[in-house]
Amino acid sequence: MREPCTLVSVDLDDVACYHAIHGLGEPAPEMHALVLERCLPRFLDLFAELNVKATFFVVGRDLERDRASGAKGEAVLRRALADGHELANHGHAHAYDLVTWSRDAVRADLRACDAALRELGADPLGFRAPGYTHDTALLEVVRELGYAYDSSSLPSPLYYAAKLGAIALYAITGRPSRSLARGASSFMGSTAPHRRGELWELPMSVTPRLRLPLIGTSLLCTPDGIARRLAEAARRLPYFHLELHALDLADGERDGYAPALRSRQPELRTALPLKQRRLRSLLLDRGVTTRLRDLVAALDG
Repeated sequence: MREPCTLVSVDLDDVACYHAIHGLGEPAPEMHALVLERCLPRFLDLFAELNVKATFFVVGRDLERDRASGAKGEAVLRRALADGHELANHGHAHAYDLVTWSRDAVRADLRACDAALRELGADPLGFRAPGYTHDTALLEVVRELGYAYDSSSLPSPLYYAAKLGAIALYAITGRPSRSLARGASSFMGSTAPHRRGELWELPMSVTPRLRLPLIGTSLLCTPDGIARRLAEAARRLPYFHLELHALDLADGERDGYAPALRSRQPELRTALPLKQRRLRSLLLDRGVTTRLRDLVAALDG
C-alpha cells in the first residue's frame, strides 16, 4: 500500500460475551440492550461529528433478541447504515469455540447472522471471528458466503500470551473462561493487508517492534503515559486499523453493568469523557477513514 490508510472497526460484542470470558453467570435481562441502545449511539454521534466512516461487526443473536423486545437497537443499526457505515458479520452466537464446530454448524451460524443483517438492508462482505480465533476451514465457509474479506487477525504474540495467562488464572480460581486457548496463528503473521486464498485479510494494527495491540482497550483505557505513547505509534503507521469494542464507549458508572464485570473490564473502570476525548484526538490526527469494504474494492481495483 502506497497511500496512508485509516480503518476503524467496532465489534458490537454483547454483555453476555464478557460474562462468558470472565466465567460469570448470565447477565441480567436488562443488560442485553446496553450495547445497541447505549454504546452504539455514542459511536454514531462521535463519528458523525468527525465525518468518520466505520465498519461495525454485528452479533446476530443480539440483533435477534433486540427484535423480540421492541427493536430499539435495530433502529440504531439502521441509522448506522443511513449514516454510511458498513455492517459486517461477527457470527450469530459469537461462539469463542467456533473453530471446533462442524463445517455445517459453522455455516448455519454465519448464515444466520448474514440473514439478520440483510433484513436490515445491509450487504455484508466481511467477517470477524469471535475472540479473533480463525483457521483455514472457518475462512472457507466465509468464502462460501461470497464475502470479500476477513478481519480476524490481531498479529500480537504478547496479546495471545496475556490471553493464555488469563484463561489459566480463571481455571485455577474455579471460574473457567469460555475463551479458547488454541488459535496461536490468529496472533501471528503479517501486519499489512494481504491475500489469504480468495479472501483479503485486513489485520488489526500493532506497534512495529513489540507488536503491542493498538486497540481500544490499550489506546483509550490505559494510564496517560502508556496511552500517549501508543497513540504516537498509531499516528505514525501508514496503515492503521483501529479495532474498537462497544464497551470502549460504555459508561461504567451509569449504564448499569454488573459490579463483577466492572471490576474486570478496564473499559468500565475508565471514565467515558476520557475515552471519548482520547478517541476524538486520535481520529482527528489520522484524518480520513475508509470502510473495510472500500479498502478491499481499492485493492482489487
